[in-house]
Amino acid sequence: MPKSLLVLTLALGLAFLPACGDDKAGDGAGEKPTPPAAGGGEPAAVDATGGFDAALEKEVADAIAKARTFLLSQQQDNGGFTDRAVEQMRENVSFTAMAVSALVAGTPSMNVSKDEHIRKGLAFLVKFQREDGAIVDDPKWTNYCTSAAVSALAMAKVGEFRSNQSKAMAYLEKSQIVDEANKDSFGGFPYKDGQSADGSNAFITVSALEDAGMPKDSIVRKRMERFASGLQNSSESNPGEIVITTGEGEERTVVSSDDGGAIYRRGESKAGLVKRSDGRWEFKSYGSMTYAVLKLMLFAGVGADDPRVKALVGWISNHWTLERNPGFEHAEDPQSAGQQGYFYYLFTVARALSAYEQTTGEPLVVRDADGRKHNWRVEVARALLGRQAEDGSWRNPVDRWMEGMQTLATAFAVQTLGVLNGRLE
Repeated sequence: MPKSLLVLTLALGLAFLPACGDDKAGDGAGEKPTPPAAGGGEPAAVDATGGFDAALEKEVADAIAKARTFLLSQQQDNGGFTDRAVEQMRENVSFTAMAVSALVAGTPSMNVSKDEHIRKGLAFLVKFQREDGAIVDDPKWTNYCTSAAVSALAMAKVGEFRSNQSKAMAYLEKSQIVDEANKDSFGGFPYKDGQSADGSNAFITVSALEDAGMPKDSIVRKRMERFASGLQNSSESNPGEIVITTGEGEERTVVSSDDGGAIYRRGESKAGLVKRSDGRWEFKSYGSMTYAVLKLMLFAGVGADDPRVKALVGWISNHWTLERNPGFEHAEDPQSAGQQGYFYYLFTVARALSAYEQTTGEPLVVRDADGRKHNWRVEVARALLGRQAEDGSWRNPVDRWMEGMQTLATAFAVQTLGVLNGRLE
């Protein structure tokens, strides 16, 4: 069961979220949402607490146990993790950090510090710590690797590695972009020094900082608000237009839509663009980035009544699905495109909605575009259980963003289950 049963209702309609372009975005903020008429009946999975029943709790525990067996088959004698199905792939920091966090999710808390596999994994990670605190074996992914390592260290809470965690956390804090000349990236985090910021790397980094207990009044959190707001499709938050040049050399004028969702970075969406009737273009919002930006907003201390948060929640309600990463419907092959980053998508769903519950102090029931209620923890768990292989692993057949590798996909899946059952909250 979640260790803090927490609540909110994501409802559509004017009582919860104004229509796009409504200049009275703050109206009704203190009112109780009026649920639209439910279409298709209420799903039986929804209960009063938002938690798992005993049967589902056992299914999840069994799935995590099978996944642990698979993950341990990928651990090398030196403690690092690889993907044995990938020829000549050596153990590395990012896979090891993700796998260790997954092992923590599947280990009773009183046993974590004594677990030899977790300890060996952490020892492997800290061997790669630089003088500046970063934990990395590939400089292209300095922040990502360091963030994943900080989360693993923070979740494991093994005393002898505390100083390593503190040094790595200090590195992440200093890596935040605070140069006003790079205004689109201000407050965000790059993959490495000198790059622009993006929503995906920011999500992994702020998750790590939160896992490590960053104080609520940190200036790092305050700066994040500006960056997160810049990723939202909102003409109020992001007025004006930008001109981009496509790979074919075509110039396109792009303006923000008002769907309330989010994109990868200012000037780029992995879901592409759509042309408007006025000849200009809009970047497409998509699921994993919308949940990621919701997490960024909450990390920054933005409240649930803020119009930007309401708009993000409205997009989530309008596009609720756990069958695919929504937002890729205009792709040449929407079925395949919607499976891109699927396990990362569910990871962002779990971490963002859990953070939302903690912000509101109430359990969450999602209400979709047809007014139907959804117990999000139960539904995300069932979506994952239905995709687990016999050997305990998960793998995305659409091999984008490395999810074709079983170790990474399995680590995402188990960490998501750990959020759902309260182990990693």
